[in-house]
Amino acid sequence: MKILDLRPKSAAMANRTQGYGYENTSYYQHCTINFMGIGNIHAVRDAYQKISNLCLSATANDIQWTQLVEETRWPSMIRLILSASWQTAFHIYFNRLPVLLHCSHGWDRTSQVSALSQIFLDEYYRTKEGFATLIEKDFMSFGHPFHTRGGHGEGRGERGGVPGSVGNTGSSGGSGSNHGGGGTTVGGGGGDEGQLSPIFLQFLDCVYQIVNQYPDYFEFNTKYLLLLSEHVYSCRFGTLLCDTEREREVVAGIRQRTFCLWDYLDSMDELVNVNYVRQQEWRKQSKKGEDDTVYGEDGVLMMPLPTLLRNVTLWTDRHCMYGPKATVRCMPEELEQYCTGLNSGEGSHVVVAKDRAPLLSTNDIVDGELKRAMEEVEKWKNIAKSYLEELDILKAGGVGEKEVVVVDDDDAVIVNGGENVEE
Repeated sequence: MKILDLRPKSAAMANRTQGYGYENTSYYQHCTINFMGIGNIHAVRDAYQKISNLCLSATANDIQWTQLVEETRWPSMIRLILSASWQTAFHIYFNRLPVLLHCSHGWDRTSQVSALSQIFLDEYYRTKEGFATLIEKDFMSFGHPFHTRGGHGEGRGERGGVPGSVGNTGSSGGSGSNHGGGGTTVGGGGGDEGQLSPIFLQFLDCVYQIVNQYPDYFEFNTKYLLLLSEHVYSCRFGTLLCDTEREREVVAGIRQRTFCLWDYLDSMDELVNVNYVRQQEWRKQSKKGEDDTVYGEDGVLMMPLPTLLRNVTLWTDRHCMYGPKATVRCMPEELEQYCTGLNSGEGSHVVVAKDRAPLLSTNDIVDGELKRAMEEVEKWKNIAKSYLEELDILKAGGVGEKEVVVVDDDDAVIVNGGENVEE
């Protein structure tokens, strides 16, 4: 068995003074332990405050932008979590070893790494239904304290009630607005401000990195993650409220009193990845079942670890959403129509729901260009097919040895004995 302690080794040793610690492998035969070095909730909160301050700063040095982003340590934390998740999936799939994951409590870092490793291992969790199931299983059912970590419905400094108390889970003020706007503070309060930390948002950032690098393997796109990250703190839906299943089901009656976030996300067509290819279809499209270097035979998504870690980038759609400086390239008007509009009649027009603006992301430019190129290819394929059908009809109609060469839609040049006759 492989034991992965997600804490830094120094933190694990320090916990011994409080009666905790870590496994002594001399007591467990054929077991090895590794420390992953992932920071605790306080380190995550500090890093998020730094990345938020940087993205919202009007005086940040753009020449040293990449260096400033790395100095916040937010990207390095993302890499640590992705690395631990990849190693977990690697030991399970290639070494056929059971893996034991744990940290201090088991509902923050453990939930992150466990869920991400399952995304690598099982194609089902890369679908919309499977991803929702994964969150409900590894975060909600295993006790991730959404209210305590997010401070839902409490203003900064409020101490009214125990963290996670039901009386404070229904409103959408205070911390929800700060989080939704990517403010300079994490949340805005909570019964114990020391317990506030964007753990779930960090998990979504890790998923974004995988989706951004391998979009064809996911049924949902980065817009899905962006909208989900906003409603973690909006308190508009009850799906991600409260700390425990008992609070949600028994005390607050969340399912009976609030709307479901998953139903809302499933109702939006623009959150679906049109280029998604399931594992079975992927095998059919490959060269006679030839193994793909990334996609395993069982639907496992295992890329080289350096490829994954070296391409980690800032989630600009989320962190720079309300920044004072332009970070994302402006989209040409005609390309925007391809991304947010529907073809109607002779031209295209932008179709936007009455209650919201068009949902756009950085990948829309590439997706729009690809969509437009594919439509051009399909158009010319249809033109060529119609011309070939016309040639077959003319040849079958007794044209004989005459050769018909189509010039355009209106004219045709018939070559007969070296003479050109225009019809």
